[in-house]
Amino acid sequence: MDLSAKVSILGLGIMGAAMARSAARGGLDTTAWDRSPGRASGLASGNLRIAPLVRDAVQDADVVVTMVSNADAVLSIMTEREGLAAMKPGAVWIQMSTIGVEGTERAWRLAGTRPEIGFLDAPVSGSKAAAEQGKLVILASGDQGRAGATAQPFFDAIAAQTHWLGDVGQGTRMKLLFNAWIAVLMEGVAEVSILGDALGIDLGRFTSLVSGGPLVPAWAVAKLQKIKEGRTAETEFPLRWAHKDVQLALAAAGEERARLPILSKIDAIWAEAEPGFGADDLSAIYLALSNGVKR
Repeated sequence: MDLSAKVSILGLGIMGAAMARSAARGGLDTTAWDRSPGRASGLASGNLRIAPLVRDAVQDADVVVTMVSNADAVLSIMTEREGLAAMKPGAVWIQMSTIGVEGTERAWRLAGTRPEIGFLDAPVSGSKAAAEQGKLVILASGDQGRAGATAQPFFDAIAAQTHWLGDVGQGTRMKLLFNAWIAVLMEGVAEVSILGDALGIDLGRFTSLVSGGPLVPAWAVAKLQKIKEGRTAETEFPLRWAHKDVQLALAAAGEERARLPILSKIDAIWAEAEPGFGADDLSAIYLALSNGVKR
């Protein structure tokens, strides 16, 4: 790993903060920024510094990472806050936020206004714990030959696996499938839990019977346990962002949306749940359904 690489992380939410810590722990010279100064406080240590302005964070960086909530936030950081203009020639912008196909195309077009800057579309899959442990899965797309070597030290620091999927946009498309799959699984976990309540079955016993078997992946077992233990307020992935990702998947489907009835129903259910449970963990959809969210 090239430990001389300088990395800038823009966005210090659950995943961005964890990635910044992993990069710094991996020996990379890391600078981070967040639009909420309070969120950044306490992160600075060792190889990790906090910058007051986006341009201060990116001006010396070899790799600039955007990890924020939506496409508008990404574009605002890179235009209004001068992120792209302040990047040095030869640096690589890695767009890792989940912003959908149209949002990724907007970011790519913006990157094209500075052709001397590399651009990668590289969303990640993995839990908060995986991010903290540097064991994410990266779904990378773009010019691997031009930008990949520059990005690789950062990828090595934060991920257990990096998959190169082709041209810009393929990473985002794969991430939409990942998150649609998660949404369908989570709705299933929540509804099975409610059915168990109705049948008088202890959820812990059900979880122990299905754990390690072919029916339930480890991620779903963890969500079952979270529901059983009443820890849905311990947020790993907020319900509101999961709902946003369902909407991005449906938008990307275009005319095929009519053939996605389950995802469309999940969109409607989670839209009703979001006002009360949006900041909680995705598993809080169980509580929303238990409290009478209409099916």
